[in-house]
Amino acid sequence: MPDINLLRSAIKAKDGWWASKFSGPLANRLLEPIADIQAITPNHITVFSLFIGLGAGWYFLRGDELSLFIGAVLVQLSFTVDCMDGQLARYRKQYSKFGAWLDRISDRIKDFVYFFTLAWGFFHQHPEHFQIGLNGLGDLICILMSKKFFLLPVDLQVFFMHSIELPSWIIWPLAMIASFTVFLIDYYVNQDMKLEPNLPVNPSPDVTSKKPNAFLIFALLVYKKIPILRFNIGEQALLISLFCAFSSVFFLNLVFACLGIFYAFIWPILKLKGLNPEK
Repeated sequence: MPDINLLRSAIKAKDGWWASKFSGPLANRLLEPIADIQAITPNHITVFSLFIGLGAGWYFLRGDELSLFIGAVLVQLSFTVDCMDGQLARYRKQYSKFGAWLDRISDRIKDFVYFFTLAWGFFHQHPEHFQIGLNGLGDLICILMSKKFFLLPVDLQVFFMHSIELPSWIIWPLAMIASFTVFLIDYYVNQDMKLEPNLPVNPSPDVTSKKPNAFLIFALLVYKKIPILRFNIGEQALLISLFCAFSSVFFLNLVFACLGIFYAFIWPILKLKGLNPEK
């Protein structure tokens, strides 16, 4: 049996919200029976995670509800296994440049596979047009308004009771922007563009430091309080699984595209305005 305390210490101290709350601890439990099997290396686990991700893509290609649900589960399994390779490397102190490269490359391959296969499956399930149903949104508003939905103007009620028809080809440019999003986030993360106030660590008494802009403090507060906005790889996998479990491929790509546009502008702006890298 492995040294449990040493194995627990291999969980990354600073990680994304979803990895810290769920995938990281689960991965650590799954490592227990294999942590001391020397024939299994971190690189083997990385490749295994990649094949699970490719399996998810195969189900996404089919595009039906059951296949999307199975693919959603496999995405989570792939991410959990992906957490295992780093933990095993830290537990054994078995690091390598090739392992780090393999981990990054496999993550990017999975990103491409997920969005391409989801778009392919969606397009073949809806050859010409598809309907964006708004009834569910109307029901949600009804609940939030304590059943007062029908007090809204008639035109607004009709809007939520009908579907919007869109051409199916629109999923392809949307998926392209969505996949660009995860590559953009990976670039920012690896450029250390994490958000943290530009404040001196130990200012001397005779130095008057400039107070941070109120907008920057507010932006940082929102960024830290809403886990999904940090959009680490775990949150990306969580969003993919949640939307696919409910067969909402179009909205998945739309959300990723919107977040990508948001991050393409907000991170460079905040950095220029006085936010420093936080490793």
